[in-house]
Amino acid sequence: MSTTPAPRAATAATVGGALWALVPVAFGLVAPTDVQRGTLSFVAVLAAVWICGALSLALLLGALAGLRPVLAQTRLGAVGAAVSAAGLAAMLLGNGTELTTITVNGQESDLGHTVFLIGFLVLIAGSVLPGIALIRRRISVVAGWIMTLALPIGIGIGLLGALLFPHNDGAFWAAITVPTGVAWVVLGRTLRVRSAVPVPVG
Repeated sequence: MSTTPAPRAATAATVGGALWALVPVAFGLVAPTDVQRGTLSFVAVLAAVWICGALSLALLLGALAGLRPVLAQTRLGAVGAAVSAAGLAAMLLGNGTELTTITVNGQESDLGHTVFLIGFLVLIAGSVLPGIALIRRRISVVAGWIMTLALPIGIGIGLLGALLFPHNDGAFWAAITVPTGVAWVVLGRTLRVRSAVPVPVG
C-alpha cells in the first residue's frame, strides 16, 4: 500500500488547474501588446498573463511531482508522468520566453510560441497515460477521463469558441487550457477530500 502526498499536491493541482483554465480570460480580453507600456493597466495585464500563463504551469508541475509516487507504481503511470512533466516544462519555458519578450520589448516571441506548442503536443500525448492510470487506480475517475479525452474535448471547445467569438484568441486558448485545467481542479479536489489515497501495488 502507498499513499499520495495529498495536501501539497491537492493545493498545487487545484490552484494551478484553476489558473490554467482562466488563461482564455487573461489572454483573450486584453493583449499586453495592445496596452500602453508603463501604465497601471499594462502592469495589471502583465500580472494576469504571468499568473495564469506561467505560475499555473509551475504549480501543475509541482502537483505532478507530488502525484508521481502513486503514478510511478505502474509502468504506464511512470511513463505518463515523465512525458507530461516534459510537456509542462516545455510549455512553461515557451510561455515564459514569450511573456519575458513581451514584458521587456513589447513584442511576441516566435521561438517561445513554437516551444509552447511543441510542449502542448507532448502534454496531450502524455496526459492520456496518467489519465488511464488515474482511472485504473480509482484515484479520480472523472479527472482521468478528462485527461484521456483532452484532445477531442479541446477540439470541440475550440470549434464552438471560434463560432461564437471568431475574432478572439480566447477560443484558441480555451481549446488548449480548459480541459487540462478542469481535469487538474477535479483531481485536486479529489485529493483534498481523500487526504490519504490507498493504492494497491500490483
